[in-house]
Amino acid sequence: MIFTKKNIAKSVLCANQYKDVQMQRNAANLHEAQHKKIIGNAGLIPQDLYQDFDRDVVEVMRLDQGDAFLNDLLAMSKSTNIGKLVVKNSRASDAGSTQTSMSGQTDIKMDQTEKSYDGAIVPITDSGFGRNWREMEAGRSEGYDALLDDNREIAITMRESLADQFLDGHVDKNGNFIVVDTLSWKGMRNDSRVASIDLGAGGINFDFTDTAQTFTAIQNAWKEMRDIMWLTELCNKNLTYYVSNEIASNMERESSESFDSKEILQRLAGLQKVASIKSTSKLSGNEIMAIPLDGTVQPLVGMGTTTIAMPRPLYNSNHDFVM
Repeated sequence: MIFTKKNIAKSVLCANQYKDVQMQRNAANLHEAQHKKIIGNAGLIPQDLYQDFDRDVVEVMRLDQGDAFLNDLLAMSKSTNIGKLVVKNSRASDAGSTQTSMSGQTDIKMDQTEKSYDGAIVPITDSGFGRNWREMEAGRSEGYDALLDDNREIAITMRESLADQFLDGHVDKNGNFIVVDTLSWKGMRNDSRVASIDLGAGGINFDFTDTAQTFTAIQNAWKEMRDIMWLTELCNKNLTYYVSNEIASNMERESSESFDSKEILQRLAGLQKVASIKSTSKLSGNEIMAIPLDGTVQPLVGMGTTTIAMPRPLYNSNHDFVM
């Protein structure tokens, strides 16, 4: 999701993406050089300003502003070619049946896996900011401080948008889910490929934000929720659980009133198949989300988050930037 020396070094695709960014930036500066040659007016964007842009983006994307799950996913992101609208993967069923005998001369039953295909769409999320050309002239004497502020705020908006898309899906400007080759992503809250557990009256029927609930009641409800994944869905992975701030606050209570004990949160985090429990402001009320952080869930990155100056057709055109 971001360009760092480590990401560029370990992935050819990521390195190619960064080369493309450099080409786009150079193209904008070449355009400005033409202005200078013809009319003596140019707004060349210096390399150190781009470095400040990139530094701000990396800093913002690594912040924990309540969406802790985005930080965890950043580390597992995988670069893909920008030309791919859809990245497909195959899924195989179980196969084979065994039989036991003393002679080993029984008929062997042949079988094979059944293949199906799934995939993820790779949309483009962008935003932008701009300054009047005369503001830019004034900005040169101030080290482009205003542009850096604009870039930082857009990066924060971008990060929030990515977190929202993970939870609620890829939607277009009209609020409709984007569909490519029958594939779409409706988010962790709604996508049919995400296992859903009802904590309401039709399911477990427990409110983890209820401050009147005892530790024993909370633990029993939590284990019931965990067992749906572990025992019913046969998910044998350790899951990281993300909870709303309201749930996290309620679980800061000590698990026993009769003696000094660990917090409820600490004791639940020690249960089987619970890797850790983290809070995020992107969830609210009685909402909980669980993800295996072993690479099973990988964000696909067609282009790292970065800032590029748009070429200006006229000497007095605004200076516009796209992230």
